[in-house]
Amino acid sequence: MSENHNPLAELGAKFLFLVWGTPDQGPRSRVMADKLGMPVHFIQTTLPRGALYIPIKYPIQAAKTLQLLFRQRPQVVFVQNPPVLAVFLVWVYCALTGAGYVIDAHSEALLAPGWTAPPNWIKRLLAWRAIATLVTNEQLRQMVEQLGGRVLIVRDVPTVFKTHSEYPVSRQFNVALINTFAADEPVPQVLQAAAELPAVQFYVTGRLKRKYAEMVASAPANVHFTDFLPDDQYYGLLNTVQTVMCLTTRNHTMQRGACEALSLGKPIITSDWPMLREYFNKGTVHVDNTVEGIRQGVARMQQDHHRYEAGIKELQVDQQREWHEKISALASLIQGHGRG
Repeated sequence: MSENHNPLAELGAKFLFLVWGTPDQGPRSRVMADKLGMPVHFIQTTLPRGALYIPIKYPIQAAKTLQLLFRQRPQVVFVQNPPVLAVFLVWVYCALTGAGYVIDAHSEALLAPGWTAPPNWIKRLLAWRAIATLVTNEQLRQMVEQLGGRVLIVRDVPTVFKTHSEYPVSRQFNVALINTFAADEPVPQVLQAAAELPAVQFYVTGRLKRKYAEMVASAPANVHFTDFLPDDQYYGLLNTVQTVMCLTTRNHTMQRGACEALSLGKPIITSDWPMLREYFNKGTVHVDNTVEGIRQGVARMQQDHHRYEAGIKELQVDQQREWHEKISALASLIQGHGRG
């Protein structure tokens, strides 16, 4: 089957993908929309992030959402969750127009304390009425099914990234650490491990802020903080290094950066969680999030790099096969909704 085959395009329906936030808050949704050939709309405001601004931001985003939906009149809406309010507004639109919707549920929507606050009856209603909820792992599947929803596990979106330039790296063994300075990313442990690997160069992504100044200043000489990179440079970096590292201290969390590395055919170093071990089962070194675990993982990747390169190519084939199976199943659910 062709890599570009899109079963949804054969349905003849008008699709729209909705994300509350900026493009950098919905990378999975953005690439999924692109892969499925539908427009993606980011509903955002100029107000800063944070709970303090939610009472102001949400009414503005709600008005923009309803205006967009009733102007565009999509027959099927894909909506990123979180937040639940975005899904609720899509449900309102669909209830009034007979359209259907698909929820792309990120782990935060079902696990993070801030997003689990809405009462269960709302979550049950939204899950039950959805054509399907897309999740990234088995635990989330069980949670949605307990709410009465239909679920598809779509762990990854095979993607072709347009890289127009190579990122300048050393002639040594180079590691790109995909990082956003989130609470679940063990950056201090990586820096300590890097200090014990002077022949390896580490390129740490993520927007730099004042509060990180001490960390940056005290980092080993072989660690380079890239600051925020535009897509062209970011994918250029991933495409240039020998391996991509994506770590999390939080279980049941899919690593978008590791998915990007897989699509680029780059061997991966990621955390040793069951979900990550199950999906990234070739071309990948799994490590615990300790200094010694990370150091050993990088050394193992460096020592046997060619074998891991071959493994990631095999995993790409598996990735494409699973994607086509899941999207074909989703097309059947959407088609069944239309008939209903």
